[in-house]
Amino acid sequence: MKRMIIKEIKLVSFLEEKAKKVTFHPNITVIKGDNHTGKSSLIKSIYWTFGADPKDLHPKWKNANVISLVKFSLDGKTYSILRKERFFAVFDDEMNVIDTFNGITNGIGPFIAQLFNYKMVLNNSKGESLIPPPAYFLLPFYIDQDISWNKNWESFDRLSQFSNWRNDVVNYHTGIRPNEYYEINAAIRNYKKEISALENERKISSNFISKISNQIKEEVVAIDTVQFKKEIDELLSLYDVLNKKGSKLKQKILELENHKIHIEQQIKIVNSTIAELKDDFEFAMEQTDSVECPTCGNIYENSFAERFAIAKDEDTCKELLLSLNSDLKKIVESIQSEYKSYDKNNHEQEKIKGILSKKQGAVKLKDIILNEGKREMNLLMEEEISSLNNEIYNNEQQIEDLKEELKEFEDKKRQKEIRTKYFNLMQSNLMKLDVLTMSEKSYKTITSKIAETGSGKPRALLAYYFSILEVMKEFSTSVFCPIVIDSPNQQDQEKANLDKMLDFIIEKKPEGSQLILGLVEMNDISFEGKTLILNEKHSLLGKSEYPTISVEIKDLLEKCE
Repeated sequence: MKRMIIKEIKLVSFLEEKAKKVTFHPNITVIKGDNHTGKSSLIKSIYWTFGADPKDLHPKWKNANVISLVKFSLDGKTYSILRKERFFAVFDDEMNVIDTFNGITNGIGPFIAQLFNYKMVLNNSKGESLIPPPAYFLLPFYIDQDISWNKNWESFDRLSQFSNWRNDVVNYHTGIRPNEYYEINAAIRNYKKEISALENERKISSNFISKISNQIKEEVVAIDTVQFKKEIDELLSLYDVLNKKGSKLKQKILELENHKIHIEQQIKIVNSTIAELKDDFEFAMEQTDSVECPTCGNIYENSFAERFAIAKDEDTCKELLLSLNSDLKKIVESIQSEYKSYDKNNHEQEKIKGILSKKQGAVKLKDIILNEGKREMNLLMEEEISSLNNEIYNNEQQIEDLKEELKEFEDKKRQKEIRTKYFNLMQSNLMKLDVLTMSEKSYKTITSKIAETGSGKPRALLAYYFSILEVMKEFSTSVFCPIVIDSPNQQDQEKANLDKMLDFIIEKKPEGSQLILGLVEMNDISFEGKTLILNEKHSLLGKSEYPTISVEIKDLLEKCE
């Protein structure tokens, strides 16, 4: 177990221009002084410097605005802590600033908790779990003159900021619920906090998936995107082929139409020629054997041979006409055939265009693409949820493992061992201090509120305090701090009982611990350590030490700026 040793305290009042330095023995320091010599103010200032405010400080001491500096060692390392009202500064062994703080609960408190390795967690009035300020850690080590000889676990002020703190504090200090218990619970809380955050993420992702799923059409869900793209590419390729074929058909139809026009013109010419030949033949039949040309006036023979030649030309033209009409018919048929092919080709093109643009079910191609994007997002969210589920599961497994570890510190057998140890110590200590009338039920539980009356009450409380300290020495896993006791001579103790109390304190001091004891009378007690005697009434601080101490404190305050 680590232990803290207080080496010295320096006190200064810039208002009064007074100061005081006190050094402490690592074993026992007795501070002897009559009432009003500042003995209690000195003792109260020790743990006040660490942020543990005693219930009562003398008004004159408060008005002096005393600044305190305590040098202490912890596990072989030296530190100093300075307090000026609500300001704190911590220094290393070379008086370099480690850190500064304003306030206790959220200031010096967490630093002291880490330095002294106490992991106790209490619930405040809002139900929030917090590491409590130093007063809760220092409670069993300080017996205050004004309150501790009437009530146990009440040495410091403002303890009610945490609800139901008493049992938790007792269980922590006695090792029923040691540091490991709180460390494991802190780890469990962290995992639960992580699970809560992961569950919130999962809820958001699930809501997103639900929203996206409602937007995706059922018809689209079954579409294979790769296959769908392949089909689209094939349709586009076929459309391109048909488009080229349509261009060729159009060109051929154009050529056939031109040919048709050409034949029709030829037919027209032949028909015209036939008509002219017919007129010539009829004219020749009406004339004599000779005929005068109306144009040139020449006389031509109008013989049978001439007339036959005209008739023969007409027949030739008619044969040509038949041939041309046959050609025309073929071309028209070809044109019609090509038009059919062209129309069919166009129909195929339109069909493909329709497929490309039509809805698949109730969804158009653009909807399919949009929904495919949503489905991809859906898949990503499902993967995210799967990952979150794995993380949540892993954290839950960690919690289960930690709960198994926690069972060691919730073991009823172990707790019974600690409580039995306390009870046996309490019985023995009450006997040693000659407290014989106290009922067993008033101290049986380790969290008991000692309710003895008269002069037996301070002795009963002393028995309780040292029973707790001895249990702590054996079972606690946190730092063991100096035991600071102020004025045990309460309720007009008889000399014999006071001697028993003082001898008990010296003898029962846990091995290796430091004791700082404030007394009015020494009663010839013997111990290994030192005695500080305060003689001057109403003036703990003095003028002689002010120049040196004030300069030192000012220098330290400047370092903190």
